[in-house]
Amino acid sequence: MAENQKYILMIDGAPVEVNREIYIEYHRMDRRDRYLEERDLAHGKTLYSNLDTVELLGEEMIPDSNAVNPEDAAIACILHEKLHQCLDLLSEGDRQLIDALYFQDKSERDYAKKVGISQKGVNKRRHAALAKLKIFMKD
Repeated sequence: MAENQKYILMIDGAPVEVNREIYIEYHRMDRRDRYLEERDLAHGKTLYSNLDTVELLGEEMIPDSNAVNPEDAAIACILHEKLHQCLDLLSEGDRQLIDALYFQDKSERDYAKKVGISQKGVNKRRHAALAKLKIFMKD
């Protein structure tokens, strides 16, 4: 007799006959959704869509953590220009060293092989060049 039982779900306002497994799973999922909504309500949680107004969606009120602050972008641009002006004040050798190590991502070892000096020598030149840049950037 249980085999002849029909399982009906209302989908978009229309009755749809389904098998027993789908019927049980549908109601299990429905109950889970209601449980989560009840739990959120009990803990004072709300949806951003509840903050919607005629002019603005609630989701638009969420600050974008990836957005660049205009003030920070302006400062970065100024520092970038100043850095390149200060790089022009370095000697040709120091400028090539800084360019290779910081703009071309070469290692000290690779640069040392290229110019024919020791890695330790490149390291000393790098520190000296950075010290000069620091002085130029302060001015």
